[in-house]
Amino acid sequence: MKFGEEFYRKVMDASHDEICVADNNGNLIYCNKAFEKNYGIKKEEMLGKNVKLLSENGYSTVGAIPQVLITKKTSSMEQFTNTGKKLVLTATPIFDDNGEIEFIVENTRDITELNQIKNKLSDTQNEVNKYKNEIENIYRTTLKIETDIILTGSVMRPILNTINQISKTNVIVLLLGESGTGKTSLARYIHKNSRRNNNPFITINCATISAELLESELFGYAPGAFTGASTKGKAGLVELAHGGTLFLDEIGEIPPSLQAKFLQLIQEKTFTPVGGIKEKKVDIRIISATNCDLLKKVEEKTFREDLYYRLNVIQLKIPPLRDRKENLIELIKYYFNKYCFEFNINKIITKDAIKLISHYHFPGNIRELQNIIQKLRS
Repeated sequence: MKFGEEFYRKVMDASHDEICVADNNGNLIYCNKAFEKNYGIKKEEMLGKNVKLLSENGYSTVGAIPQVLITKKTSSMEQFTNTGKKLVLTATPIFDDNGEIEFIVENTRDITELNQIKNKLSDTQNEVNKYKNEIENIYRTTLKIETDIILTGSVMRPILNTINQISKTNVIVLLLGESGTGKTSLARYIHKNSRRNNNPFITINCATISAELLESELFGYAPGAFTGASTKGKAGLVELAHGGTLFLDEIGEIPPSLQAKFLQLIQEKTFTPVGGIKEKKVDIRIISATNCDLLKKVEEKTFREDLYYRLNVIQLKIPPLRDRKENLIELIKYYFNKYCFEFNINKIITKDAIKLISHYHFPGNIRELQNIIQKLRS
C-alpha cells in the first residue's frame, strides 16, 4: 500500500509534539500543526524564514536548532514562549554524504501542563505534610497531657523522673505492672520524647499471636519460605521499626523457641528472616512490658535468664490504680471531659460522683476506668 503526501501531512499534524525541519542555514522548511499551538502564530508565517526570528520577535527564547548549526551535534534544552508555555526541545542533525548538515529535525514537547500538575502535586503534598504535622502535634500534646495525668501524684513522680532521664538515651526499658496500668501509654511517651520520635513506633502484643505466626510477624520471611508465603517475601515488624522503637507487649509470652532469636536481636541488632540465610541489621530501641513475674518464669525454665537480664536494664514498676488515689481522681476528671468533648455532650461530673468512683478498687486499672467513664457520659 502506497501513501501519498496528504497521508503523511495528516499523520504529522495529529502528533501532540511539535515537529520542525530546518535546512543547513536554519530556515524552516517544514512544521506541523503543533507549532501553531506552541507559538501562537500560523506556520505559514514562519516557513522559509530563519528560526532565530522566533526569539528575535519575542515569540520564544532561543531554540535548539541554532545550537546544532554550531556544534553539529544533537542538542536538547528548555524553551519558554510568549504564550506562557514551557517546552522541551531536541534538535538532531541529518548529514549528507560529505558529512555536512543537510537538515535539522527538531522535536518539541509542551511540558507546561505536566509542570502545573507537578506543582499542584507539590502544593498538595505540602498541605498533606502541614496537616500531618498538625495532627502529629495534636497527638503529641494529647499523649503528653494523658501521660502527665497518668504520672501525677507522689507515687508516680519517681517514675516520671526516671522516664525523663532515660527518654533521650537508647537504653532498653522493661515496664512491669498489671494489665491496664498504662504501660503502652508510657512506652509511647518514652518514644515521643526520644531522639527517635520522628521514626516508627511499632508495637506487638506477643500474647495475641500464635507461636507459629509470631516469628514471621516479627522477623518477616524470605520469598517462598513456606506454603502460602509471598514470592516477594515480607518485612517483619522488627525491620519496619528500623530507626525507631519496637515495643514488645506481654514479653513473657514469647515461646522458648524464639527467645534465642530475641537475644541475638538485642545483643547484635541483627536477625534472619524465616527461611532466609542472610542476616539483616537494624537500628532499633527496645521497650518491653509484661504483667507476669518474669523471674518466676526464669526459675521455671520457661524464660531464658540471659534474655531476662538483657531486657531488664531499666525496670519501671507501674503501680495498680488502687494504689494511686490522687492520680485516680485526676484521671476520672480527664477521661470524663475527654469523652464528653469527643461526643459533643455537655455534662459535668460532681465531686460526689468522683468520690464514689474513687472508692472502687479497679481490678482492670485504667482500661476499666475508661469503660466506666464512657458509660457515665452516655
